[in-house]
Amino acid sequence: MFEEIVFAYPGERERLWKRLEGRSRLFDRALIKDVQDIFSDVQTRGDQAVKKATKRFDRVEIPRISIDESYADKCIQGLTPELRSAIDNAIENIGQVNRAMMPEPFWQKEIRTGAIVGEKCTPLSCVGLWVPARKGPLVSSALMLTVAAKVAGVGRIIVGMPPTSEGLCDPATVAAARLAGADGFVVGNGVAIIAAMAIGTESVPESDGIFGPGPNAIAAAMSTAFSYGKRTVVGIGPTEGAIIADDSADPLTIAYDMISESEHGPDSSFVLVTPSESLAARVREQLGVVIHEVQEPRKTNLLSVFGDSGFGAIVITGDVKETCEVINEYAPEHLMIWCNPENEKVALDEVKNTGEILVGPYTTFSSANYMIGITAVLPTNGFAKRFSGVTCKDMLKFSSFGRLDKEAMEDMFAAIKAIGEYEGLPCHVKAVEVRVKKEYL
Repeated sequence: MFEEIVFAYPGERERLWKRLEGRSRLFDRALIKDVQDIFSDVQTRGDQAVKKATKRFDRVEIPRISIDESYADKCIQGLTPELRSAIDNAIENIGQVNRAMMPEPFWQKEIRTGAIVGEKCTPLSCVGLWVPARKGPLVSSALMLTVAAKVAGVGRIIVGMPPTSEGLCDPATVAAARLAGADGFVVGNGVAIIAAMAIGTESVPESDGIFGPGPNAIAAAMSTAFSYGKRTVVGIGPTEGAIIADDSADPLTIAYDMISESEHGPDSSFVLVTPSESLAARVREQLGVVIHEVQEPRKTNLLSVFGDSGFGAIVITGDVKETCEVINEYAPEHLMIWCNPENEKVALDEVKNTGEILVGPYTTFSSANYMIGITAVLPTNGFAKRFSGVTCKDMLKFSSFGRLDKEAMEDMFAAIKAIGEYEGLPCHVKAVEVRVKKEYL
């Protein structure tokens, strides 16, 4: 079973990337056009456009877009003690990590005599966070995004979600976001809600930044929001993961790790890359065993991922350096390294492109998704070659700072004059020249 997912690298490189090439196409131009049409409708008709899109695409009629605070309070009251405790624990851990990442609110340093430079850090005034639920509730994503915004000091945090059949939001996800610091909730079709956050409607405040994961239409909506001047992070699509492992890894446990990320949906992707031919063979055998244990609908998802046309693969390389070549080209959302100390060091040195790196047999994907506190809202579809996961740093903007005394300005005048004259901007030069002859302080 699953014989077709095993590849020898570099000999079968072309066949490997042909199997995986579809996961790099997050969305196409036709989809962008459809998304732009929804944005235009929202810009023209506001809330009515959001309701129309929700009825058309989600097949749910929503009486209103904003969710009452009383509903959020009821959602918190409805949490089981176990889930409430887990949410509180996650909020604390995610907060600790984001607080450790926060830059100084203002720094300055004298880099030359009389020349001081620095940066002032300011949070965004309002952010919109999108938490999808097409494949099931994502309490973890709500926590990651909301806590990051709260730690950043964002003034207003609005969370958007798709509707349940009753036209409301998933109750545990609402409760988690409220406990993490969300100020308000809106419900509706994902693209339309993101458009409303970018533009502003009667029920949805205009946001400075919009963040959140989702499938191709959501990714296209985030890209479109950027064209409206909104801060966002693109390339957060279907789940994907990878493992670098050698003979020190346990094949049965590795098989469980592979299905833990792949169960999200049939469009998930997962790659095991190893220099051990024997580990690859044993993991392939165990995959059939562990997938057989899974209940529907997740079992069908897994059979799709590791089936003939899925995005799952086991790659056998010549050594750990070749293993890292595959990982850097694949650029996974999640990466686990389970190797002996020598191979682990090589992998940590050589891996460049991944959303996160989890090291050792006990650092599971689930631990990172829920409890370590590092972000699990990460770039997919190869975007990890250029983008990072969403943290408090994405909710901040930075203003450059500079201060010169008279002597430092005078030292620069000749260079300013030469460049200003070459660029044909005499007023640039004059603004400095008049100061050379005067004393203000």
